[in-house]
Amino acid sequence: MIPLKLNIRNFLSYRENVPTLDFTGIHVACLCGENGHGKSALLDAITWCLWGKARGQVQDDLISFGADEARVELEFMARDSRFRVIRSRARAGGRRRQGASDLQLQAIGDDYDNVQVASGNTLRETQRKIEQLVGMDYDTFINSAFLLQGRADEFTNKTPAERKAVLAAILGLEAYERFQTRAREQMTEKRTAAARLEGSFSQIELEIGEIGDPSTELNGVARNLDEVSLQLAQRRQEAEELREQVSRLESQSAALAELQLQIRDITQEIAQLESGITTSESRVRDCQSLISQAEGIRNGIDQLEKSRERFDVLEDSRQRSEVLRQEQNFLRNSIENQRVRLETEVEQIRRRIEQDLAPKVQSEATLFEAQEETRNQLNRLAVPEEQLRAQRNRLQVLAAGIGEAKTTAERYQAEGKQIQEKLNLLETSDPDATVCPLCETPLDQDGCRRLTETYKVEIEQKRDLYRTNRRSLQDLEKEKADLESDLPRQEQALTQAGNELRDRLAQLERQFQESEQARQELDRLQNQLSATVTALESESFAQDEPGQLREVSRQLDELAYDEASYQQSYRLIQELQQAITRLPEEEAALAQSQDMVRRRRSELDEYREQSRLGQEAVTQLPLLQAQQQQLGQDLNRLEVSQQAAIARKGLLEGQLKRLEYLREELGRGSQRLALLQEEAGIYQDLYNAFGRQGIQAMLIETVVPRLEEEANLLLGRMTDNRMHVKLETQRERRTPRGSGAGGDPVETLEINVSDELGLRSYEMYSGGEAFRVNLALRIALSRVLSQRTGAPLPTLFIDEGFGTQDTSGRERILDVISSIEDDFDKIIVITHLDDLKDMFPVRIEVQKDHNGSTFWLS
Repeated sequence: MIPLKLNIRNFLSYRENVPTLDFTGIHVACLCGENGHGKSALLDAITWCLWGKARGQVQDDLISFGADEARVELEFMARDSRFRVIRSRARAGGRRRQGASDLQLQAIGDDYDNVQVASGNTLRETQRKIEQLVGMDYDTFINSAFLLQGRADEFTNKTPAERKAVLAAILGLEAYERFQTRAREQMTEKRTAAARLEGSFSQIELEIGEIGDPSTELNGVARNLDEVSLQLAQRRQEAEELREQVSRLESQSAALAELQLQIRDITQEIAQLESGITTSESRVRDCQSLISQAEGIRNGIDQLEKSRERFDVLEDSRQRSEVLRQEQNFLRNSIENQRVRLETEVEQIRRRIEQDLAPKVQSEATLFEAQEETRNQLNRLAVPEEQLRAQRNRLQVLAAGIGEAKTTAERYQAEGKQIQEKLNLLETSDPDATVCPLCETPLDQDGCRRLTETYKVEIEQKRDLYRTNRRSLQDLEKEKADLESDLPRQEQALTQAGNELRDRLAQLERQFQESEQARQELDRLQNQLSATVTALESESFAQDEPGQLREVSRQLDELAYDEASYQQSYRLIQELQQAITRLPEEEAALAQSQDMVRRRRSELDEYREQSRLGQEAVTQLPLLQAQQQQLGQDLNRLEVSQQAAIARKGLLEGQLKRLEYLREELGRGSQRLALLQEEAGIYQDLYNAFGRQGIQAMLIETVVPRLEEEANLLLGRMTDNRMHVKLETQRERRTPRGSGAGGDPVETLEINVSDELGLRSYEMYSGGEAFRVNLALRIALSRVLSQRTGAPLPTLFIDEGFGTQDTSGRERILDVISSIEDDFDKIIVITHLDDLKDMFPVRIEVQKDHNGSTFWLS
C-alpha cells in the first residue's frame, strides 16, 4: 500500500478546512511538530480509514470536540491500481440512539472521471475487500510496516509463540492453515465414511445370516398356490351362475314391490276423483237451477250494464281526485320546506355571530398586549445566549489546556525515567570502573557521589513538576467535566424556551389576523340576518305556491268524489260476471273427472293381475340367497389362502434377490473401503505437511536467517558492532527434573542479544539498548518482507520518539534509515526533536491553535 492523498475532516485535533496531504513525490520525509499538536493523529487517520482502528481509541472519541461527524478519505496504490477509501463516523444524537459508521471503497482509473464503486453489500464485506487489497490486517501492519508510537517493542514484547504467529501472518502462512483445515476436514470425512462402511458390512452379514436359504420353502409355497388358484377358479364360476339367478329374482321382487305401490296410489286417486265428481255434480245442479231463472238473468244483465257505466264514471273521478291531492301535498311541502330552510339559516347565522365571531373581535386588545410581551421575552434571551457562547469557548480552551498538560506529564515522566536509568546504572556499576553516561570518561567515587546526588535532585524536581502538573490537570479536567455536564442542559433549556416563545408569538399573530377577519365577517352576517328575519315575518319567501294551492283545493271541492259508491259498484260487477262464466267450467270439469275414473279402474285391474303372477315367481329367492352366502364364505376363505401364499412367495423371492444384492454390495463395499482408507492416509500426510511443524516451519526457517542478518546489519550500524541478535526457532521441551532425557523440540521464536557482556535474553535489556534492538528488528522485518516477491510493504512509517538515544545514537539511527530508503517507496518518520527534523529533505510541519491542527510541506 502506497499512500497518495489524505483528506481529513473533524478527526481528533483536525477540524474543518484541513488541506489535502499529498504524498506524491515524497520519498523520505519527516513529520514534525510540538507534542500534542497532531503528528500521530495523521497516521491514526490512515489506520482508521483502512482498518477502523487508531491506537486503541473508541470510535466516538475520534470525532473532534464539538463536531457531529468525522470523515477520512485516503487514496492509495495497491496491486498496481489506484483506490480510494472513505470512512465516516457520526455521533449518537437526535433519532439515533447510537453512533453510525459508513465505509466506501472506490476503484479509480487513469482518468479521475472513471471512478467505480467497489464496496461490498455490508460494511464488514467492504472491510474484507480493503484488507485483501492492502494484503494485511491492522495487527500485522503495526508489527511490520508501522512502528506505532510507544509500541516499537510490539513485536519483541510478545511471547515467543505469539512472535512466530505474527511472522506467519505477515508471510501469508494463514493460507497453509486453511489448507490444513481443509485436509483435516477431508481426512475426517474419509475416516467417517470408512467407519460407516465398516458398520454397514456388519449389518449386511447379520442380515444374510437372518435370511438363511428360502429356496426350499419357496417351492412348497408355489405348489400350494397352484392348488388354491384352481379351486378358487371353480368356486368363482359357480358363484357367477348363482349370482345371475339371484339378481334376476331380486329384480322381479323389486318390480313386484313397485307394482304394489302403484296399485295403492291408483286406489287412492280413484277415491279422490269420485269425491270430486260428487262436488262437481252439486255445483252443476246449482248452475242448472240458476239457468232455469232466465228472466231474472236478463234483468241481471241489464243491471250489469248500468253498473258498468256508473263504475266507469266513478273510476274517472277517482283518478282525477288522486292527481289533485298529490299536487296539493306537493305545494304544501314546498312552502313548509322553504320556511324551515330560512329558520335554520337564521339559527346558524346567530350561532356563528355569538359563538365564533364576537369572542374573536373582543379579544383584539388582549392579543396585541400578549404579542408585545412575547417579543420582549425573546429579546431578553440574548443575554443567556451570550453567556453560553462564552462557556462553550471556555470549554475549548480547557480541552486544549488538558492536552498540553497530558503532553507535559508524559515528557516529565519520560525524562524522570531516563534519569532513573542513569542513576541505576551508576549504583550497579563497579565503583572502580564507573564512566560518565554522557561523555564516557572515568569517574572517581567523589564524582559518582556528586553525579548520584545531582540525579536524585533532578528526579525529585521532575516528581515535583509532575505532581504540580498533575494537580493542574485534575483541576482543568474537573472544570471541563462540570462544564460538559451543565452546558448541554443549559443550551437545551435555552433552545426550548426560545422555540416556545417563537411558537407562542406565531400563534398570537395568527389569532390577531383571525380577529380582524372575524370583524369583517360579523358586519356581513348581521345584514344577512336582518333580511332573512324580515322575509320570515312577512312570509314573502313563497311567491307562487300559495295561489296554486288555493286553486287545487277549489277543484277538489267541485269534483265531489265518493269512495264508498265506487267500491259498491265494483263489487256488484264482479258478482254478475262470475254468475255468467261459472256454469260451462263446472260442466267441463265434471266430464273430465268421470273419464279419468274410468281409465284408472282399468289400470288397477291390470296391475292386480301382474302382482298375482310375480308372487308365484319369487318364492325360491330366500333359498338361492342362502346358497349364495355360503358360496361367498368359501370364496373369501380361498382368496385369503391365495393372498397369503402370494405374499409369502413374494417375500421369499424378495429375500432371494436381497441375498444376491447384499453379496454384490459386500464386494463393491470392500473396494470402496480400501479406496477411502487410502485417501484418508493421503489427507493425513497433507494435514501434517500443512501444519506448523511442516511447510510453515520450513518457510519460517528460510526467512528467519535473512531477518537475523538484516537486523544485525542495522544493529551493527547503530551500536558500532557492539550488539548482535540471535533468533532461535526451536527449543528443547522442558521435562520434569529427574525424568532422564529431554523432551521433543518446541516451535518458538526466542530473541537473544549479545554484547560485550555476553549472550543474554532480550528481556534483560531496557532503555536505549532495547529501543535499538526493537527498531532494528522491526525495520529488518519490513525490509525482508518488502524484498520478498509479492509482499505488499512498499511504505514504512516510524512513529517513535528518539529521546532515549544520545546524539551519536540518533545519528546512527538516521544512517540506518538512509541505508534502507531504496528498499521502500516511502518512509515517513515522526519526531519533535529540532536537531533531527533538519536532517530530512522533506518536512511535514504540524501546528495546532484554537481552531485545531493543520500542516504544510517544507
